[in-house]
Amino acid sequence: MAVFFSSERTFPEWLRKRLSFIARKLGLRGKLLLALLPPIVAVMLVTGYASYRVSDEFIDIALGRTVRQNTLAVAHETEQYLDGCRRDLLFLAGGAPDAASLADAFARLLASGGTPYLELCFLPASGGQPVVLVRQGREVREIAPEDYPRISPNPFAELDRMGTLQPGQVFPSDVLEVSYPMPTPDSANRFVTANVIRFYTRYAGNGAIPPGILYLSVEASTLRNLLSWYNSNKSPLWAFPRSDELRFSYFLNSDGWILFQSEDFADPGAPLTTYHAREGYDGSLGKPGHQAAFRPNEKHATYWAAVADLAKGSNGLQKVEEERTSDSGVGFHYFSYAPVLFRTAPGQPPSVYGGVVFVDRSQLPIVAGYKNMDVLLFVTIGAITLISLLVFWFGRILTRPIRELAAKMNDLDSLEDMEEINLPYSGYDITALQGSINNIIRRVKEQVVEIQAKDEAILNVNRRERANLDREREILVEAELSRIPEIVGIGTAVANLKVNILKAAQVDVDVLITGETGTGKQLVAEAIHAHSSRSERPFISINCGALDENLLLDALFGHVKGAFSEAKEDRNGAFVEADGGILFLDEIQSASPKVQQSLLRALASRKIKPLGSDREVNVDVRILAATNVDIPSLIEERTFREDLYYRLKVVSINTPALRENRENIPLLCVYYLQQAVTLAGREHLELSKGALVKLTSYDWPGNVRELVNCITRAAVMAETDVIQAEEIRLENELYAWPAEPRPETAPEPVAAHRDHPAAEIAEPHARGDHEPGLNARQKEAWDVIRKKGTVTRKEYQELVGGDLPTRTAIYDLQDFVKRGLLVKTGKGPSTRYELP
Repeated sequence: MAVFFSSERTFPEWLRKRLSFIARKLGLRGKLLLALLPPIVAVMLVTGYASYRVSDEFIDIALGRTVRQNTLAVAHETEQYLDGCRRDLLFLAGGAPDAASLADAFARLLASGGTPYLELCFLPASGGQPVVLVRQGREVREIAPEDYPRISPNPFAELDRMGTLQPGQVFPSDVLEVSYPMPTPDSANRFVTANVIRFYTRYAGNGAIPPGILYLSVEASTLRNLLSWYNSNKSPLWAFPRSDELRFSYFLNSDGWILFQSEDFADPGAPLTTYHAREGYDGSLGKPGHQAAFRPNEKHATYWAAVADLAKGSNGLQKVEEERTSDSGVGFHYFSYAPVLFRTAPGQPPSVYGGVVFVDRSQLPIVAGYKNMDVLLFVTIGAITLISLLVFWFGRILTRPIRELAAKMNDLDSLEDMEEINLPYSGYDITALQGSINNIIRRVKEQVVEIQAKDEAILNVNRRERANLDREREILVEAELSRIPEIVGIGTAVANLKVNILKAAQVDVDVLITGETGTGKQLVAEAIHAHSSRSERPFISINCGALDENLLLDALFGHVKGAFSEAKEDRNGAFVEADGGILFLDEIQSASPKVQQSLLRALASRKIKPLGSDREVNVDVRILAATNVDIPSLIEERTFREDLYYRLKVVSINTPALRENRENIPLLCVYYLQQAVTLAGREHLELSKGALVKLTSYDWPGNVRELVNCITRAAVMAETDVIQAEEIRLENELYAWPAEPRPETAPEPVAAHRDHPAAEIAEPHARGDHEPGLNARQKEAWDVIRKKGTVTRKEYQELVGGDLPTRTAIYDLQDFVKRGLLVKTGKGPSTRYELP
């Protein structure tokens, strides 16, 4: 008992703690939702379940009525069909039963388009001539007397019915299997077999013809096709598409034998089967004269109760649970039955001939349940959404001061921009919270200033340290031993370039070298010459862009004395000078159309004609051409000859841009720094870490040539043995070369010149876009800064696009200070730049 009471006290305490924890984690809107949503959802679920139960009950009633209606309609149609057979037999019995009359009447009956009967027989009791007529296709054939013994079953056995038949009465038989000999010229033993229902009547005789039995039979498949018709989408009761669950009808006799079931309506000639009807039943399969018939055992109470009701002439409907649920999820089926009555004679009450059973499986209750769940889900979600919106709206009004306070804090994405918060709301809670946050902001700003000062000092010291470039020096030593030491670099691009140079050197064909300015195209040409079979012969270089048309023609092809007024003596052109060697034509795209035509002629024939000479000179020259533009685009513009382009481009080599091989920048810096040291007359120079970062971060539009100039300039101007970042002056920074320090305060105004007394005194902050040396970013931002009078580093970044690196922004602002345009005030996050 002690343990029991301890558990009862512990559980509420645990629950209380959990709820308290959840309540602390949720905001105001969350608490409102937690309180309102559970009861609303519970009410919606109870209401939905109740509505589902009601709708399910009425759906069941509607389905039952539909199934019963279909069963009764099939039974009625079957009765009408059987009654039509009765009338046709009585019509035939009213005529003469001789062979000719019966054959004529039978043929006319079939031709009328009525029931497709199979056989018509007259069997006299004694004397007289039997007549056996059988339909074969659209024709009526009479069975010869000698073939009667081959008919199965023997038709004369039907004479036993004479004692039970009265004139005008018609009795139907059960389903029988009959077989008739139907010989053909190709097959003498051909038989026709069919399952039929026979209709018998008594022929009273007329004096000339004795009394006898007249019977007419119809194939059982025609009755089966009635069931199939009503079970298809061609049914006269078809009103709406049905789902694909199994539905079928079957016909049973008064003894409980299932004779046949409905089949596919599109296959009217299918044999009689009962495989669907006997599913789930145990019993006897097959009876004399009908092998497909099936009779369930007596243990199937539902079935035999329906047979008993049919014997009484009653119909019924039962809802039967499935022994195993089908793949469609249907757990029950409707079992509907109705009797088929047959009136043997006019004026007599009908008797039960058999019955029709309809088995219907439907997904409608399941689908209705799913739809009900969907509607319930939709309504529940709608209610939850509506309540949530109301809670959100009211909660938003109540929590607006807190949210704005949080937004102010979230906007402080940088510690440098932290400012105290002042919201236009009153109330003790908001005022106390705002005061606490402002107190924290003040303390954080003080600590940030101290941390930034320390970080900046550490960073500056680290950047000024000597960069470790020992690996690059080792690579340079190894490169001197390589086959092409003049090409400095590592990586796939440089390796491919060296391979292409060696390949081009091995063959004696013209080469076109492409690449941006400063990528070493002449160096590649010299390397090809050095490693080719013409290395001992001359290497002549001509810059096509440095000479005008006439001078270039003269430089290329030479002239003879007197060719023009200044031609005092003969001159050998570059083709002659390079005979046996290599002629390098740089900037080939600058050649005029006339020069291009002359070059094309020389390349095609390897003969030249000096200016003023009528004699052609044979030359053995290999041409290496270089260009820094896209020649195919010049061909499209019709400024460069296409045939000359393909003459030059036997082998093509592309020199990669430096920005595409940044891994080579440290290596090239070491290589060219060694050359610059000698040029500057310095004993030893190194790069600092900051300088190396600055060099590797630059895009180098001038490629290696620009890098060489930058390194050389830094080596000449370096004040110590370690080149610092500020001593690396890139092309876009040359305007900011360190000048004499300027005072932080504005200089004294300069008096106007006495020759121009009305001249304005130009103050530093009044200079606009005409201030020399300002870069594009500074010019764009200067007008706004001048109007505002002050700017921070972050505001400057936003003015010039927002993606400007912090270091570049600080550099631009410090340049404004050096020029006297702005004055720096404050420290750390409070730093501002103001007009003097």
